[in-house]
Amino acid sequence: MLKRLLISLFFALPVVALAQEVCNNALDDDADGLIDLNDPDCPCATAIIPSNVESFIHNHSFEEQVMGPNGPCCPYGFVSPVSPPWLSCADGWFQATSNTSDYFHECGYSPSGFPLPPPDGEGALGFYTDVDYKEYVGTCLTATAPPNPLTAGTTYTLSLWIAAVGANGMHTQTVAEADPSVFTEQLPLALFGYANACVPFPVGTEGCIGDVAGWEEIGRVLVQPAWDWTRVSITFTPAENIHSVIIGAACDLPASFTDQGGVMPYFLVDDLMLTVATDQVLTPVSTSGTVCQENAQAVAVPPVGANAHQWYRDGVAVIGQTSLTLDISALDLGGGLYTLASTFEGQCLMGASTMLPGTQPEPWPSIEPAFGCAPLEVLFTDTSMNVLSSSWTFGDGGSGDDEVEVHTYTTPGSYDVTLTVVDLLGCSADTLLEDAVVVGGALTAVIGATPNPTDVENTTVQLNSSGSTGDIISWWWDLGDVSPNTSDAAELTVVFPAVEGTYPVILAVESSSGCVDTVRSSIIVTELGTIEMPNIFSPNGDGHNDRFTPLEYKGAPGLMEIYNRWGQQVFSTRSLAQGWSGSDVPDGTYYFVVTPDDADAETLTGHVTLVR
Repeated sequence: MLKRLLISLFFALPVVALAQEVCNNALDDDADGLIDLNDPDCPCATAIIPSNVESFIHNHSFEEQVMGPNGPCCPYGFVSPVSPPWLSCADGWFQATSNTSDYFHECGYSPSGFPLPPPDGEGALGFYTDVDYKEYVGTCLTATAPPNPLTAGTTYTLSLWIAAVGANGMHTQTVAEADPSVFTEQLPLALFGYANACVPFPVGTEGCIGDVAGWEEIGRVLVQPAWDWTRVSITFTPAENIHSVIIGAACDLPASFTDQGGVMPYFLVDDLMLTVATDQVLTPVSTSGTVCQENAQAVAVPPVGANAHQWYRDGVAVIGQTSLTLDISALDLGGGLYTLASTFEGQCLMGASTMLPGTQPEPWPSIEPAFGCAPLEVLFTDTSMNVLSSSWTFGDGGSGDDEVEVHTYTTPGSYDVTLTVVDLLGCSADTLLEDAVVVGGALTAVIGATPNPTDVENTTVQLNSSGSTGDIISWWWDLGDVSPNTSDAAELTVVFPAVEGTYPVILAVESSSGCVDTVRSSIIVTELGTIEMPNIFSPNGDGHNDRFTPLEYKGAPGLMEIYNRWGQQVFSTRSLAQGWSGSDVPDGTYYFVVTPDDADAETLTGHVTLVR
């Protein structure tokens, strides 16, 4: 006699059947609101196992509970590092590693936001699967009579129910928050074995159990994280006799298995049927590709002798699809639970796998700064989650294809920015940010001073900003201790002290777009007969003020040195009469030092503005 493990894809509702349900025509023949495999009139097994075959794993469905003084031990809360390991409520089960896996049972701990009750009985196990935090479930095959070690060279099959959720740290998420579709890559679910010994649990590791000495991966299957309970299987042949087994994530877990918006990937398992391979009849189904990349398909491997194949999407027949491969994209079916049902030895046998729907990723661009003056260097960062690639258009003809881009705007204006992202499923989306970057016009402040240098008998100087460039709307002068100290006039007349010296002057100008530029210069008051230098010259070839030379030069010898604003010397000469042409440097403000040869004469310093 055979026993069958049935899938439950329906809610049992009292109805009056008007006709017999046909299980492969995509119609609600008996008008009960349930179609094909969703109708209890269409039972189909996910595995066929002889009734006298038991799982090598004791308490494989976690229904047997440890008895206490008040009855069966029942989990009643979330397992944490400071709470008891409720997994020990299930007879023969303990924490597999240092990280605490969980025990769910309808008698007590069955939180909302999880696909519970489980498909078989009332108990199930659960574990987090994160690149930085992995939990496992494990047992010793020989700790409970009868001992069932796995023999080297024998082929075995482990089949189990599995479902996934997005779980927060305390299992308090809602059903909507628990949607596991944010985890788009497949889980490499692995079976690890330890040879010739019962290993005391828990094993002292918070990482992958496969990295612990003595533990070896002996088989795996790829599982698409999905809310639906599906049955998967691992068929393997151990090279050594195996006494202890652990189930969970393989060591090469994809990087996307991590915290996604406050939830981590979490898996529940039930009914761990570990038998000699020939004792289980299964139809493994796998999905590959993605809906967005238009290469999605499902492939089934039914047992030899199975016939009358039929594909279903979410339990409803896909009419005309009876081969072992279903081209999901070609049929434009989209995401869903894909099932192949066949007839095997007069019974319905099926396998299923989930294909994630094509979902729009959500671009999240970061732009800093979003406002400034030309030339403006802007940092663009794509902070979207689960993104495979990013591409930018910057609105000025520039573009970039990296997650982080630095772009410089040289022309004033307002620029629209577009970020296009492609997620791990090959789905793309873009976002247009209008006026995302606003660039103000270039601004240059220039101080004009007439006369400068001057002497102690003529200290009245006209200050102006007429050489400044840009859309200037405001001015601010800082004269230090010289009256009027500060001013907001575009030009002003200042009487400097009749004392030899250098008097600093600062001018700040602001444009209509908010750009600000500041320049510093000096007014030089000298004693009569000393070398005096101008504060501005314009080497534009018009024959007027084309060279930077001493004013009313009398031929006193000395050394003139010119420095840029970073303190780098750009020119020097002992020919003061020839001075400096400024031909090899850009417009700007420069610092000069004139050192007379006369030891009794003072060194002359100050700033000169070069404007062509």
